[in-house]
Amino acid sequence: MHNLHVEMKTVHNNLQRLDLNLLKVFNALYLHRHVSRAASSVHLSQSAFSHALARLRDQLDDELFIRSHTKMIPTEYAISIHSPITQVLVTLNTCFGQKLEFAPTKSKHEFNFAVTDFTTLLMMPKLIAHLERVAPEVRINLTNHDAKLPISAFEEAEIDFSLGYAHGEVESTRLIDEWVWLEDSYCTLASNDLVSLDLQTFLQRKHILVSPWGERSGVVDKQLCLLGHSRDIAIQLPNVMNAPFLVAGSDLLITLPKLAAIELQGLLPIRLFDVPFTMPKYQLKVFSYTPTQASTENRWMLAQLRLLFMT
Repeated sequence: MHNLHVEMKTVHNNLQRLDLNLLKVFNALYLHRHVSRAASSVHLSQSAFSHALARLRDQLDDELFIRSHTKMIPTEYAISIHSPITQVLVTLNTCFGQKLEFAPTKSKHEFNFAVTDFTTLLMMPKLIAHLERVAPEVRINLTNHDAKLPISAFEEAEIDFSLGYAHGEVESTRLIDEWVWLEDSYCTLASNDLVSLDLQTFLQRKHILVSPWGERSGVVDKQLCLLGHSRDIAIQLPNVMNAPFLVAGSDLLITLPKLAAIELQGLLPIRLFDVPFTMPKYQLKVFSYTPTQASTENRWMLAQLRLLFMT
């Protein structure tokens, strides 16, 4: 292990002295054996090429090529290093070559999403139906996380995307990219016993707070505070799917995005009312991790999400 460390340190020191861009100059001259033709092949002027060759000679401490009447003749050292330099250039060209495109019809790639039950309800049925047609063997893994923006899960490659909702309170970071895929207004659900809903009734009734990340208050409470009011929260839930069942058999109210309310209203004897005070728009967002969102798989998935939810 010690010997390997010494060898790696020696390689590192050698590379520090060498400008790797000059390897292309060396390879061009080795192939063409003529300065002007070699310069043209790497898109350099003859003067710039000659200057680069002089630098390479200095860095490698060898003449490398000796001028004859008709061509440049490689030295023994140049001949000895040509093959490994060629291999290095081929490897670099492969490494930085054209990226392979994602082939959805053949891929068995797994995409990992951080979700809540609410974002799953709104996005996944449409996405899964689409994937069955265009990428039948792709797999979707859904997970729950304790944070609205699970940065550590992104960093550990546990998730590719996070489906969340916010009103600007999610801490921003340059490592996270976000876009809004749905905006919606709020409404309030109550049992069928309630005929109408005004602000007084809203404040008199007890409420359900849905809080996937454990906050003790939500956007409704913030808006009421601006009006000088507060509400009585009787129960706090980690998910939205159980809430309508509690509403149907009690005097409890729950305020949630209208699109979700309409989906849930048909399941139980509950009624939908406009919120009796001004509420901001509800924003659902897709969060992606900047270091990995440019992968061919993730670029493809982002394109599908935009196709389905942004048109």
